[in-house]
Amino acid sequence: MSLWQHPRWMAGLCTAAVLVCAAAPAVFLTAVDTAALGHSAAVEDAYRAPTPQGSDYYILRQLTARQQQSSAVVDFPAEEEETPLALKMYIGAQNGLESMMNGYEYKETVDAAFQMLADCGAIAPEWAAWATDWGTFQYYQPYTEQTYDLSVPYYATDSLGFVTLKRFAKEQGALYTVFSLTMDSRTGVVTQVWVSAPRQEETTPSAPDEAGLRAFAKQAGLENLGDWAVPEQTPYAHALYSANGEALITATVSPYEYSGWNNGTTITSDRWFLSLSLQPCTAEELPTIVS
Repeated sequence: MSLWQHPRWMAGLCTAAVLVCAAAPAVFLTAVDTAALGHSAAVEDAYRAPTPQGSDYYILRQLTARQQQSSAVVDFPAEEEETPLALKMYIGAQNGLESMMNGYEYKETVDAAFQMLADCGAIAPEWAAWATDWGTFQYYQPYTEQTYDLSVPYYATDSLGFVTLKRFAKEQGALYTVFSLTMDSRTGVVTQVWVSAPRQEETTPSAPDEAGLRAFAKQAGLENLGDWAVPEQTPYAHALYSANGEALITATVSPYEYSGWNNGTTITSDRWFLSLSLQPCTAEELPTIVS
């Protein structure tokens, strides 16, 4: 057996090599790096940034689920008498005052939400002021003779955890909706805003511009989608679309005539409304103006 084949000698040699490398790791690594210098090779797609998708974002997954479940078509069986209908999984929030819950404890939540929207530039401060002008104590008493305090918000939740908060008021004794605010209960993200305001002159209140719509996307945590842009040939006066997220933000300010009833008398009132919303929308669903 030669010296190179002797087991004890080989073990001692390996041990010595390990000790040298352990004692001077920087020297060892530098030697390896030096050997690699000057030897370049082409690498295909050395770096590719990941493209965010709507499914990456919790709020868009929630909105998509709500859209799909609320619009799901229930197939009627061939024999209705024998086969029961399939139940829908989604249960929407009830919107009428008498079917909503007193939300006295959410009054500060509403004030903070509208203040946040105004501070970030998503809506003009005047809209926030109209929405949260709780005024003096008012009450509403329908035919059921139950009394509703109109100085507090009312709320309802759907089966996906979205909360709809509303404030109601009276116009010449007739009940109308002052605002409707939809938020995700887990994150506090606002997904929909509707506000009514008195129309005492023809000067149109401010509508969210592109910067305001981007601010609305940011409060929803969606600014990193990275491709928000005004859609081409859109019928909306104010809109932003993200193809990456398949998400659409729209805003409208328009005059309308409120019509209600009080003791058999028709009540009308000229008003403005603001509508601002975030919704899932594929490229195929995006409305365009047909020339």
